[in-house]
Amino acid sequence: MHKLKKIWSSFNPNTKGFIFILLASATFPIMGTIIKYLTAELHPFQLAFFRCFFGLLILFPIILKDNLYKVLNTNRLKLHVFRGLLGVGAIMAGFTALSMMPLATAVTLGYTRILFLVPLAIIFMGEKTDFIRISLIILGFIGVIIIINPENDSGITYYSAMIALIGAFFVSCVKLTVKSLTSTESTLTIQLYYGIISSIALLIPCIIFWSSISLFNLLLIFIAATCGTIAQMLTIWGLKNSSATVVMPADYSRLIFAGIYGFILFNEIPYLNEIIGSIVIIVSTMIILFLDQIKKK
Repeated sequence: MHKLKKIWSSFNPNTKGFIFILLASATFPIMGTIIKYLTAELHPFQLAFFRCFFGLLILFPIILKDNLYKVLNTNRLKLHVFRGLLGVGAIMAGFTALSMMPLATAVTLGYTRILFLVPLAIIFMGEKTDFIRISLIILGFIGVIIIINPENDSGITYYSAMIALIGAFFVSCVKLTVKSLTSTESTLTIQLYYGIISSIALLIPCIIFWSSISLFNLLLIFIAATCGTIAQMLTIWGLKNSSATVVMPADYSRLIFAGIYGFILFNEIPYLNEIIGSIVIIVSTMIILFLDQIKKK
């Protein structure tokens, strides 16, 4: 253990950040894999409710230790509610998409959130864009069209792709609201209000679409929620003291892990159009992420 600590302390912040993001990329698809497995028996509303509720339970010991009153204190409740509802839309669309397509494809389409961020930032934050970014956004969505093929065994239809894109759009909106909230709110405050609001919002739909659930399935959802929470924390640690341009490429390894998990558990083998479409989406989104650094060089 001492040797491991010594090795870890010898790494620079960017290397540590890269490792944290890599670990997050390996952990996030575990949650997706469990959710995909459970969609065969449970409605996405049930899965989403328990995912959010268990995530809240996992956070509570940390929040109580930190001071519950201090974490709850906020002057931006309306924005927390808005962020919570956007999060509900994102998780519902994401879980529904997982039930309709291969795991790796759902992860790939999730990267289109970067394509939505550019126009959203222009509309709501007054940011300027250029012809290159617009061209890359169009190229990214061409990649989505390439992926769609209802005729092969994976059956990726325009409808299922649209659900995944809606989820990516909501994630983009969440990122913008979180960016605004982080200027005044702590990470724990943002996570606590999201857990409370999403659990309340999903409770009634969960009851309406309720079906019997075994203790084993509840345990699986708890594991999924734990993986999601751990992955979020790893991402925060990865970005905290390191350069985003250095560590974020590791986030694309999520697709590799998702492909491995999907192959092992669901025997999912990507078709040629899915591989080509995924490459187009990844290339376009990566260039958008690092365009400013590329221009400077």
